[in-house]
Amino acid sequence: MIEAVAELGKFLVEGKSKTSSKTCDGDFSNNISSFLTPVESDKVLLICLEQKQSGFEYCGVEPQNPLESRAQFYLFSQGAKGGGTNFSPACILTKPKTKRDMTQDEVKQAIRENVENVFEKKVENWFSNKALPLAKKLSKQGDISDKDALFIQSISQAVENNREKIINHVSDHIFSEFEKLKSSVLLTFLIDGKYIGEYEIFKRFLLELIKEKAEKSSSQDKTCCICKQKRENVSGTVNVFKFYTIDKPGFIKGGFSSENAWKNFPVCSSCQIHLSEGRKFLEQNLQFKFYNFKYLLIPKLLFSTSAAYSEVLNILQNTQKEIRLGEKTLDKITDDENEILETLSTFNDSISVTFLFMVPQMGAERIVLMIEDVFPSHLKNIFDAKRHTEKKFRKLFDNPDIVFTFQQIKHFFSKSNRLRKKSDLDSYFLEITESIFKKKPIDFQFLLTHFCRRLQDSIANNDFFDFYNSCSYAMQILEFLNSLKILKLKGDECGMSVETPFDEILNEFPVASKNPAVKGIILVGALCDMLLRIQSAGLKKAPGRMPPFAKNLKGLRLKQADIISLLPKIENKLMEYSAFGKAKKLVAATASELLLKAPADWKLSSDEVSFYFACGMNLGQKIRDLAKKLTNDLDETEAEE
Repeated sequence: MIEAVAELGKFLVEGKSKTSSKTCDGDFSNNISSFLTPVESDKVLLICLEQKQSGFEYCGVEPQNPLESRAQFYLFSQGAKGGGTNFSPACILTKPKTKRDMTQDEVKQAIRENVENVFEKKVENWFSNKALPLAKKLSKQGDISDKDALFIQSISQAVENNREKIINHVSDHIFSEFEKLKSSVLLTFLIDGKYIGEYEIFKRFLLELIKEKAEKSSSQDKTCCICKQKRENVSGTVNVFKFYTIDKPGFIKGGFSSENAWKNFPVCSSCQIHLSEGRKFLEQNLQFKFYNFKYLLIPKLLFSTSAAYSEVLNILQNTQKEIRLGEKTLDKITDDENEILETLSTFNDSISVTFLFMVPQMGAERIVLMIEDVFPSHLKNIFDAKRHTEKKFRKLFDNPDIVFTFQQIKHFFSKSNRLRKKSDLDSYFLEITESIFKKKPIDFQFLLTHFCRRLQDSIANNDFFDFYNSCSYAMQILEFLNSLKILKLKGDECGMSVETPFDEILNEFPVASKNPAVKGIILVGALCDMLLRIQSAGLKKAPGRMPPFAKNLKGLRLKQADIISLLPKIENKLMEYSAFGKAKKLVAATASELLLKAPADWKLSSDEVSFYFACGMNLGQKIRDLAKKLTNDLDETEAEE
């Protein structure tokens, strides 16, 4: 995966430098954008300084809306998180957390304390501990002029002299915009009307500080782990992807010494630039939402020529642009409106993609899921299975609006209990996602447990609508996985061998079985649905609430004996309502016959019995309509209609 990102970055860097005779090896200055951190703040605050005869004069703060095109001018390059300084005096001021019962003065004080703390650690310390010593060192070596050194010293002095004014002005502005701010403010400088990124001295210092950090853990004449070439210098502090940190001795290979940290992940300067450029491109162009996650879509070409890269990236970028402008509509399998997986599914298998899911964690990044080498041919299979599922269920339920995405799966793998505030089943959801994209089998019994949990929860909460919705989702998931040929069944699901008048519906059920009891359970569930709908209409229950007979379903924790006893109860109740006509009698008789033909022990778990019964309820109206047609009972009028 890392190699694919570096390969992408190499293509981008070479494209930028075609008109230049310089190469990227050791030439960091041509690629300073690689080391800049994307600005995601709500506002930019500029500390304005103007040069006078006696030095620099502070002129207040100027707010701006952040623009991506000005990223190089802001010169924000994040260093160590927390108390460490950045590689430039630009820094982020996060919106402080406040309590509802805090007074305006208390909020203002909290903002000021936050601003003062960040200003001291990120701005003042950058000048006093980084810039001034570096200016002295470079001036002594003759690498910068005395004028440049004095320039830095004068700005540092102005910052020190106007410390309180700057902190107060910044605090006042954040307080005035506090309700509008969502996350943070970027604090940077405007000197004589120019951004610090327009001054060569600030860019030079940024690159020097990055080099200094790299040299703390580096080695000479070693092999780079990315390009596999022996390089003059490799470093172990490349943090383009922060999968590991070296801030604790136990994290470091080779005697727990920071000097040996290069052994963990030795990267040469060229590959560092390539990685930075590659990641920046991915975040700007190929980062997508996936419910409560985000992922990077990393392309990898089997024959990585410049022409091939250029063609692929142009297609992907143009596709996204057309989607955003409303010029193109694609089928989607996720919740991201800008998803481009259908476009990728039309490519040939000379390209593959990696899905990289990461979450920030304690200053580093944790990979929660990485799905490598997904080929367009399999993406096409996924979209074919999606379309097959949609077509089948649109016809089955006469609903042209049915759309299948991963939302149906997420429906069951979000919270183990609806009272929970946060998702606790994300690991299962990601595991299923990986199985779908990597063609790994998914066990039916595992799915069944979570299907039944959600259905039982709906019954317990008297939520009729959610019950039927969940049941439909479960059937769609099974059909989708079965179509992909990754649904792992327990062995006896080889086709429903016992013929019935309702086979045109029952044989479409995603999980078939030789056991006649399965068809019987489904038909008992269908008959129960007919009864519940009659009760619901007759008793004028609130829409979506469970009718009285639902208490006989034992919270949908049914066993073999429960199904056998339910059938006569349903028949008797229908007779009480004078609603046991020819159509329902055919359903009841067929169900009874199937249960009698079944073995004495059905060898079905409670979850299996409950799920088949629930699916029968979901198919109830379709089975009723077919029964009416078969018995020529079309004139019968019933309350549930």
